[in-house]
Amino acid sequence: MASTTGDILQDMVAALRTAGGFALVTLGPAGTSTAVPRAAVLYEGTEEFPSDDRPAARWLRIRAAVSVHTRSDDPAEGCARASELCQAASEALMADPYRNGKCSDLPVGRATELGHWQLDESLKRPEVEISFAVRCHLEMAEES
Repeated sequence: MASTTGDILQDMVAALRTAGGFALVTLGPAGTSTAVPRAAVLYEGTEEFPSDDRPAARWLRIRAAVSVHTRSDDPAEGCARASELCQAASEALMADPYRNGKCSDLPVGRATELGHWQLDESLKRPEVEISFAVRCHLEMAEES
């Protein structure tokens, strides 16, 4: 399971890199990087559900967030740029919602689902960060 989760998270990173527009895309926090604009895929956890049609299987939900960070002295310009980058990131992630065949539409959720964008209001100007939730679903055969 850990390998599958890692593969899905890496697929999301690769999708964001193909979106263009980001100086840096990381799996996990960007640490002390000052590169802008940047995006980070942040793993938040995994939930398991019993399969209701195959007793020897289980459904998994991988929860992550995408954080988009940019910088601008003009607050309106910074929010507009971060919104454009979030739109590009969303489109890149949904270009292949099945994450190269690893995810699937299940009763507990679609292959890939995106949440609402949220502005981090704790940052001081000129920094701007918007994040959104990502949930991916897959079915795993029960291990023997």
